Amino acid sequence: MQQTLELLQKQKQILTQKQIQSLTILAMDNVELDCFLRQEYLDNPMLEINGQSPETVYESLPVLPSEDDKKWNHQMEESKDLKEYLRSQLNIGNNDEPYESLQKYLIECLDDSGYFTLSTKEVAGYFHTSEETVTNCLDELKLLEPVGVFSSDLKECLLRQLEALGSEDPLLKQMIKEHLEDVAHGNIGHISRSLKIPTSQVRKYMLMIGTLNPRPSTGFGIKKTEYIVPDIIIKKEEDWEIQLNDGWMGNYQINDYYQNMILKTKDNELRAYFREKASRATFILQNVEQRRKTLMNVTQFLLDQQLPYFEGTGPLHPMTMAEAAQALGIHPSTVSRAVKGKYIQYPKETVPMKNLFSQSVSGISGSTTRNAKEIQEMIRRRISEENKRSPYSDQKLKELLEGDGIFLSRRAVAKYRELMGIKSSFNRKES
Repeated sequence: MQQTLELLQKQKQILTQKQIQSLTILAMDNVELDCFLRQEYLDNPMLEINGQSPETVYESLPVLPSEDDKKWNHQMEESKDLKEYLRSQLNIGNNDEPYESLQKYLIECLDDSGYFTLSTKEVAGYFHTSEETVTNCLDELKLLEPVGVFSSDLKECLLRQLEALGSEDPLLKQMIKEHLEDVAHGNIGHISRSLKIPTSQVRKYMLMIGTLNPRPSTGFGIKKTEYIVPDIIIKKEEDWEIQLNDGWMGNYQINDYYQNMILKTKDNELRAYFREKASRATFILQNVEQRRKTLMNVTQFLLDQQLPYFEGTGPLHPMTMAEAAQALGIHPSTVSRAVKGKYIQYPKETVPMKNLFSQSVSGISGSTTRNAKEIQEMIRRRISEENKRSPYSDQKLKELLEGDGIFLSRRAVAKYRELMGIKSSFNRKES
């Protein structure tokens, strides 16, 4: 056999790094996008955040995660009541009864955040004791877990947590004492000029502050709750309204201070650095805005095509992502990435966006079509009507569906049944 070398010419599309990043942003759900933007904010001095939007929407109806994700994007764990937890740490019996009563009373005076905001003079008058006794009692209670409980305000709470972590950085403490409002609004430039430290150091401090717990009561007194934060909310008032649920992320924009520095600085290396960062920030913001437009367009298309379903007057109409892409003038992969991992909340429930698309299943002579959801409901209805002592096999369900003009294989029937979490006939049988 003779081996030869041969040159072949063929076309191949290569995605640039920017195109890959753009597609990655489109595929993120709101929680993932928030994490991504916060990391970019810490790394890029050209990005500025103005805090949360006043039109914050952060709500959710109970919903199971999609089969593809197999995860919740937000959860809270079951725990004890805070006041009960504090009482369990007291050295009952080691103090005289009036002092123990004072401790229990002070615990009951905590507000919902775990702060103690009453005046010691007021408490002393109520208990007919001295302010010094009340102060000493408070100092002891402040040693209890969680760290920060019984603080008088947010500043004291954060400073006590820093102390517990062994941090002695005076500039970080000064930032907490004097610039918490600037931290909340992302005023990095003002903090940097006031404390006379680089913006990179300010960002590190802000990241450190972000790891602290502003509410000592967080995590107490709640039951285990797992829920999805919807990416899109559809409401019906006079007309249907589509709203992206991203107001809670904050408003990101280009930092004017550093934008002006590009024009004013005479340091070529510094100018090049800020231009690179400005280009990166602009690119990200443009892609976030493009993501918003794509999500709104896809959702509007879904609402128009599936209006009876959203109104509760009809089933889902068979529709593919390719059909949506053709109608919107975009590539099917763009639709696929736009709906990936995203959830829509409408008045009835919260559903994965991808569940609103379904292939049609041909009926008799191909004259009628049903989508996968309808097929599942037909199987569910048949199983609900069966004799529990002699439940329908998948083969029997197949035959019953044929009577309704739906022709599927036995394996397809079994697949639909399993997707609904319904057991086999053997496991459904009752004696």
